[in-house]
Formats: sequence, C-alpha cells, structure tokens
Amino acid sequence: MGAITFGTEGWRAVTAEGFTVENVCTVAQAVAEHFRDTASHIHKKPTVAVGYDTRFLSDHFARRVCEVLTANGLHSVLADQPIPTCAVSRYVVSQRLVGGIVITASHNPPLYNGFKVKEAFGGSATPATVASIERRLGRRPAKRLLFEQASQRGLVQQANMLPAFLNGIRTCVDLATIRKSRLKVVVDVMHGAADGLMERLVSGGRCTIHTLHAQPDPLFGGHAPEPIPSHLGELTQVVGRHRWDVGLATDGDADRIGAIAPNGAFITPGQILCILLDHLLTTRTWRGAVVKTISNTSMIDRMTRELGLRLEEVPVGFKHIAKLMLEDEVLIGGEESGGIGIRGYLPERDGILIGLLLLEAMAAQGLGILELLRRLERRFGQWFYDRRDLTVSPERVTRFFHRLTSRPPSRVAGIPVTDVKTLDGVKLIGNDDSWLLFRRSGTEPIVRVYAESPSARRVKRLLAFGVQLIRNFA
Repeated sequence: MGAITFGTEGWRAVTAEGFTVENVCTVAQAVAEHFRDTASHIHKKPTVAVGYDTRFLSDHFARRVCEVLTANGLHSVLADQPIPTCAVSRYVVSQRLVGGIVITASHNPPLYNGFKVKEAFGGSATPATVASIERRLGRRPAKRLLFEQASQRGLVQQANMLPAFLNGIRTCVDLATIRKSRLKVVVDVMHGAADGLMERLVSGGRCTIHTLHAQPDPLFGGHAPEPIPSHLGELTQVVGRHRWDVGLATDGDADRIGAIAPNGAFITPGQILCILLDHLLTTRTWRGAVVKTISNTSMIDRMTRELGLRLEEVPVGFKHIAKLMLEDEVLIGGEESGGIGIRGYLPERDGILIGLLLLEAMAAQGLGILELLRRLERRFGQWFYDRRDLTVSPERVTRFFHRLTSRPPSRVAGIPVTDVKTLDGVKLIGNDDSWLLFRRSGTEPIVRVYAESPSARRVKRLLAFGVQLIRNFA
C-alpha cells in the first residue's frame, strides 16, 4: 500500500497508481471505523451518504466504498448520478446522517481521483476527524459486503440527492429577482457535475442561461476542470461573441467558481468575494465577520478595515473557514481558488450557490459585473493577481522552504519586504502592499507561487522573481 495522506481537502492520488481499489477500500475501512465508533446514541442506524463526480470509474469506486461501509455495520445511501460535492453535504444534513463521502478529485487533472469526507454538520472533515481516520489507516484489513448482497439486506440504497440540494439553494438565493432580470448568462460546467442545475433553478423567467460543456467527460476536454483563465478560453470567446452579461464556470465537483466579464476579463475569486461581501452588506444589510485564506486578495483587508468588520485570516483549505463558520458569526468566507461560503447555508463552499448569488447582486443592483467591481475599486483600490504552479520534487521542496524560512529575502522584485507571514507557506509582503506567497499544494506535487499588487506590471515581476528564487534555492 502506497502512502495515503489527507491534504487540504481529503485524499487524492493518480488513478491506477495511488488511487487503486485496494487503497480506496483501505481509506473506506478507516472512515467506516471512525463513523461507527463516534456515531452518537441518537443514530440507531448510522448511515453515510456516498456521492461521486464524472471522473473515470468514480461510480465504481463509490460502490466499493458502500461495500466497505456496510460490511462494518453502517448503512449507506449511494447517489443515483454524478452530483456536486455540496449536494452530498446537504443530503447529510437534511437526512441527519453521520457523515458523507464523495469520490472526486475536484479541480485536479483528469489522471487524479480523490476521496472527500463530510461530517454531520455538512462540511469538510475537521482536523481532529482527519487525524482519527489517518490513525486507523491499514490497522485492519478492509471488510467488504458485495453491493448486491448489501442491497438485498437493506443496508444500502440509491437515492436522488439533488432535490434537497436545490431546495437548500432556493432558501438562500433570491431567485425571483434573478428570474425577473433580463440577464444573459453562459455557464461552463467543465464537463463536471453541475450540468443544467443553474438553468433548473432560474427557469421560468426572463433570465437566460446557456450551458457549455455539459456532456460528462472523464478527460474534461483535455485539461484540469479548474475555472482559471487558461482553461476558460472557449467561455471567454462565447461571452464576447454573443455579448452575454457574464460567464460563470464551476469546477469538476462544482464547489468552486470563476467568472468572465463581457470584455473578456477574468474576475478573480477574490474579486467575486468582495462583490458579494458588498452585496450582503448593502442589499441584505447583513453583518458579521469575514474569513479569507492567506492567498486571497488584500482588497478584503481594506474593505473590512474601512467598514468596521472583523477579518480572520486562515491557511489555505476551506476546512479552516468552515471551522470558524461553525464557531462564530461569519458573514462570508472565501479561498483564492474559488471556494466561497456564506452564513445561513452550510459551512461549505458551493460554486452553484455563489454563481447564483453573483447574479442576484447584478440583478438586484441593476449593474453589470464590471460596474460592481469598478465601484469597489474606486473605494478600495485596484488589485492585480496571478499564480504560477511549478512541479518540484519533494526533496527540493523541503530544501527550498528551509532556506526561505531561515533566510527570507529583504527585497522582492526590488520592493523592500516589511513583513513575513508563515501561516501557510511563506508570504513576503512589500512596503507598497504587494505580496508574494510560496506554498506547497495540498493535493499535487507542486509549489504554488502567488502574487498580488496594485500594479499589473509588478505582478509579473513578482512572479518572475518567485520562480527564479525557487530555482536558486531548491
């Protein structure tokens, strides 16, 4: 058995190399033992929801997970079709189950698959739960009860989990306002699990939604199903050619969001977070704390400071945001990578929910997405952001971060460094509020280099400096 470790969101590995039937059953056995041993007395029939995405063999792996769960005395409910990760989280809460499992590698390249664990509160497994699962890995051989036998005994059943998911969104989004608008929207579901769901939710009104790449494709059109500019070329062309008001994109399991403006500009997840924060404050008159990951935009810092809101900064990974959402009155929280959650929903990120909230903000305020952003930039400054991913061997990664933490540079791309943060990776902050962040990916063998600055040209210089620094230090 190869090494199995949980990253920022579950366990992921290359299919047929690390992500094998044997390893999936090993992880399922550990998860089954955890849920069985920790299920409260109110769960007379501890039950786990199991979902999956459109990746190669995801449905097969999901059935195997059910076989392991039922062999360990748990009941399981298997989704009857590929579904968004958040649909499993919503089903867990609506049915009061002990937890959920999703077979998905989210935004990772097609060669990968993964295993996400959800808890009874409808969010990602806490660090304590992950530690409990990892302690149990390989402790006992995986048990297995054939799916057909488990079905005959009533230990496993299949269910449509979408109705509960869609109803949860209906309670959190002003769909009537969206339907009344004449917004023209194109949604790129990137061959993933979100096919047609936004259309279903806003149908019957004047708003028009057209879906791209609806057909399930395990290869995701030849690139990772991640809503970033390099993967959204067709969406950008369609938005510009047909003069759509906005283009939205969700990743493979629909828990991340990206957006394209009518002029072809990519609206970053950080900018989306700021637009929605302003919408919740001004249109809904909500108040509360704001949570951002260390890699997210500094515009949030300026907004919260000037508006008198408390800001919490956490490591990358929505589980850190979810923890605060469970413990505190969090208004909104978001990652740089497109995972955003709001109060009153679930302690969970959801690309479909956030895409619809963006449409609500546009419809309610009668402004285009660029107008909403420019209005904020006039108050809080303009920010430019970009990222580079470098494949680096584990040995070189360790050497690089050791040198970077022990001897951080005093200047980056000619800018004096005024602060160094090590909350997650190493973040070098310049005297003009520009910053450069280095961190290990929690799901792939790469180092991510992030940069943001009030100057677009400076972002390019910062990234070039960061890439060269890795080559020199590693």
